Amino acid sequence: MNSKITVSGNIISELSEKIPSNIIALNELLKNSYDAGASKVTVILDSSQKTLQIIDDGSGMDKNDIDTLFHISNSTKKYGQINKYGRYTQGSKGLGFLSVFKFGRHVEWKTRKKNGLIFKVNYNSLLEASDISQFEIEITENNTIDKGTSITILLDEYNASSLESYFTIEKNYKKVLNAFDDKNFIIELHINGMKYTSCDTLPLTSNAKEHQLYYVTYDSDKQKIKFFYNNSEILSEDFLFNSKSYKLNIELVIFQFPPYGKAKVDQLFYNPQDDLTPLIYVNANLFNNYDLFDPNIMKNIKTTQVLNQMIGFVRIVSDDSLINFNSDRTQFLQNELTDSIRVFLSDVNKQIQVIGSQNKKYLMDFNILTLSALPPECNDIADSEKFRKYVKSDFAFRSNVVINCKGDKVSYSLFGKEKIINIRPKAATSQNGSSTVTGKEEKHTQDDNHPPDNPKGNNSLIPAVINFNCSSVKISVPTGQVDLKNYIASVYDSNGIMVDKNLLIIKKDGSKVEGGILSSVIEPCEKYIEYTYLDPRTGLVVKTLQFIFYRPESAIAGKSGERLLISLPSHKSYTISYNNYVDKLIKQINSLNHREYLELISCSLRAIFDLSIDSINKSGKFNTLFRGVHSFEDRVVKVVDYIKSNKAFKESISKSTKIDFQSLGNMLDSQRFRSGISTAHLGAHKSGAYISESDIIQLAKLLGVFVVVVNEMLNNSNIS
Repeated sequence: MNSKITVSGNIISELSEKIPSNIIALNELLKNSYDAGASKVTVILDSSQKTLQIIDDGSGMDKNDIDTLFHISNSTKKYGQINKYGRYTQGSKGLGFLSVFKFGRHVEWKTRKKNGLIFKVNYNSLLEASDISQFEIEITENNTIDKGTSITILLDEYNASSLESYFTIEKNYKKVLNAFDDKNFIIELHINGMKYTSCDTLPLTSNAKEHQLYYVTYDSDKQKIKFFYNNSEILSEDFLFNSKSYKLNIELVIFQFPPYGKAKVDQLFYNPQDDLTPLIYVNANLFNNYDLFDPNIMKNIKTTQVLNQMIGFVRIVSDDSLINFNSDRTQFLQNELTDSIRVFLSDVNKQIQVIGSQNKKYLMDFNILTLSALPPECNDIADSEKFRKYVKSDFAFRSNVVINCKGDKVSYSLFGKEKIINIRPKAATSQNGSSTVTGKEEKHTQDDNHPPDNPKGNNSLIPAVINFNCSSVKISVPTGQVDLKNYIASVYDSNGIMVDKNLLIIKKDGSKVEGGILSSVIEPCEKYIEYTYLDPRTGLVVKTLQFIFYRPESAIAGKSGERLLISLPSHKSYTISYNNYVDKLIKQINSLNHREYLELISCSLRAIFDLSIDSINKSGKFNTLFRGVHSFEDRVVKVVDYIKSNKAFKESISKSTKIDFQSLGNMLDSQRFRSGISTAHLGAHKSGAYISESDIIQLAKLLGVFVVVVNEMLNNSNIS
């Protein structure tokens, strides 16, 4: 008496659940095209017809290939090995075809290797099979089919909406387009009629060229970290690599941005938190991990060595069987090999930042000299080498600077940059023995921010002086980093010679401000910043400058100039026009003393959010925005994310409202809005018993931003 193992169709459901998201499933289908030697794959989403197509020009399938496709958990491939197309093999688990069922239940394949073949699978029929090994798939011939494979999936409602929403975000579709680090594999996306292609991606070194500090490379074969600046190799350092189980190639661009400067970088290099990041590729396929090579790795070690404004590619190649991932391909499965990869990437990342931070000073602005003009005695120097003493002693490449004297000017050049400095003219002696000034030397007076003339002659001491270009500074919050050196007009020593601003020590609350860069200020406050200069002859000079950080407010509705509960963080007055009740409610709330009407206001704030969502629903302009989004809280967050994810929409709102672009992006924080709506819900149902005055103030700030966003969505023709 014998028995046999049977497997019911439910196993398909169990296995398909191993694929955690439709984007991971899409990547699995792209990998099939890649392994088939395709030079191009086209992904077509039509959310109105609820179809998703993946079409490639690869080798196609014959009957044997189709049998292999449906032989679950059986594959002739070995992951990471070079296949006959010269590519790293991607598939190896025999589960790739299950990815189609992540999107819908009806799937059709059209393929041609020699003959054209068509076959279809209904997911529900598979699940109902009592023994899946007996399930038959009908294959028909059709020789009108082109070479390659096309898959057509009928999407369910959720996946049609989910994919449409995902692909509205630039950084998302850019990562799909660049899912493979292979210029011979073109990916095209057609999203509801909009076409995107991987060919359109900027080369790495074309991003924000004017703010590039370093181009950095590391190759595990050569075991050297190389730094390039302004297209010149400036240093090379050995860094040992001793693994035979994998190879590594790193290519980075490191920036030094002014506040908000990173907006010029391609969205491909943004992580889910909208920070810049290098991308990791394992065997040429994008690995959705952002902590293996964390740009912020030095933040908790030594802040002066942080070089976190970086993008690039970290390429790992291995066919070792220990290279394995979790189901969503965001982490390696932990083992001896993957632990060693993690440790090495951490170490080389730290070393790159340590070396780079030591040498970044002065490179961007090439401010390498101690003086703005050389003293008159330099007119008698014939040896150019003697001018090197005026190069800052801590400039890492001081000895490499090329110096040329040209009459009354001296040229300092390095790495394709040049600084030309004048030599001050000599003082000529008149017939009565007094000195006169020749040439165009400046006369320093107090009136033009110079130290006073020396009434006692050149040998007497005059006080060193620090001059500011304003009596106090007002800056609206939130700020980016603030360069405190920008507010120094001039510094002169006791000889009347201009001093480099970088020689000053800048302090806040008695502590030195590293690099003179004040970190971002979020809330209104006042700060008194001390600027100190130690003159070699007259001693310490200290001068204080007041910084006032304020939050600009203008009326959304109500009387301009009053302290408003609901206001716009901008200098421009603004009118809400999408709903008369919203406009009236805001005016009424702003006319009240909020401390006396907490209960009334707490209910009204939630009502305004409700009216705003209702206005979007009834507008007809955003028919599909809330498709599949049912809860009120999720709908508010959907609006916030919809605008935040689209740079053009944010730019349009910023222009209309005069709200700073970066500040607007910071205000559109979905987590803050989710928390705020929870508070609003309490306000509506529990009133003032469960919501405090500070809660109401914070909720009103969120509401001020939200009604402006809704107003722009419904009335701004640039937002659709």
